[in-house]
Amino acid sequence: MSEPTVSVVIPSYNEEHYIDKTLENLIDQYDNDHYEIIVVDGRSTDRTRQKIEAFAVGHPGVQVSVVDNPARNIPTALNLGVQNAKGSIIARMDAHAAPPKNYVRRCVEVLDQDGVGAVGMPCLVKPGANTMLAQAIASAVSHPFGIGDAKYRLTTNDRGQEAVDTVAFACFTKELWQSLGGFNEALLANEDYDFNYRIRQQGLKVILDRSDHSEYFARTTIKELMRQYNRYGHWKAQMVKLNPYSLKLRHVIAPLFVLSVPFLGVLGFLTPVVWMVLAVELLLYTAAAFYFGLKISSANEGGFQTVLLMPLVFLTIHLSWGSAFLIGLLWNKRY
Repeated sequence: MSEPTVSVVIPSYNEEHYIDKTLENLIDQYDNDHYEIIVVDGRSTDRTRQKIEAFAVGHPGVQVSVVDNPARNIPTALNLGVQNAKGSIIARMDAHAAPPKNYVRRCVEVLDQDGVGAVGMPCLVKPGANTMLAQAIASAVSHPFGIGDAKYRLTTNDRGQEAVDTVAFACFTKELWQSLGGFNEALLANEDYDFNYRIRQQGLKVILDRSDHSEYFARTTIKELMRQYNRYGHWKAQMVKLNPYSLKLRHVIAPLFVLSVPFLGVLGFLTPVVWMVLAVELLLYTAAAFYFGLKISSANEGGFQTVLLMPLVFLTIHLSWGSAFLIGLLWNKRY
């Protein structure tokens, strides 16, 4: 029996600094006669397309194509890519990430197991630049204090498999994508979680396979991080309104923290002792941020400056995500 055909689908927009590594890591992942790479580009204004063209010229044995995405958003890009895919299996990748050399072959193998609807590997978050701030951001977005129990982002020595609620870059069949109606294009972020949630609602498993990992390059500045987690929080709220039972404990902690600060601050005018409660809460938060920052810095052999940056990075994540989630529950503004 011949092996299944695979199409890698990569949404992209202005990724000239990362697209080379993503494409290079996808070489020799599968038999070229049964394998293609589709980059769905949102009409990049940098050199992304030129780099894709140069890669295709330099690797004539690999089927590489570009699909235009005038909507310039990820769920539309994914649907366009899958619509144009020849493969029976779709490997969703990101232009800001680099898969391991066995990513495609291994995911195809796991996807063949009974009851599996989607499979992905953990993401090892790497700094997007050679700066202390970039290192601090990469550490924060892969630590439980920063992002909760999102298992695909957390480092572990386990090399087994586990059924989880979501994975970052999933492999799934085109037939399943069709039966689910594709990715929800009304969700401009959180589209992966929504798609994986609907897979689980069909009684299928989403498997995190820890035999290897992809590398993901984190944002490099506080402004970029704030914008990213504003989007994540807002679109998580939209997804929760569509699927209330998808809500997890980790999704409410940051919004509750954000709510508590003004609530306790105002209540303190009526009962001044409440200000002491607020002060203790903020003190405990700061102490925890420094404590985890120190542990992260020690593990990564980072400097004391990195420790000092960690509370700022953690606070940016929690305030951006939490406030955007709360606002998003009341407001459907598109980011």
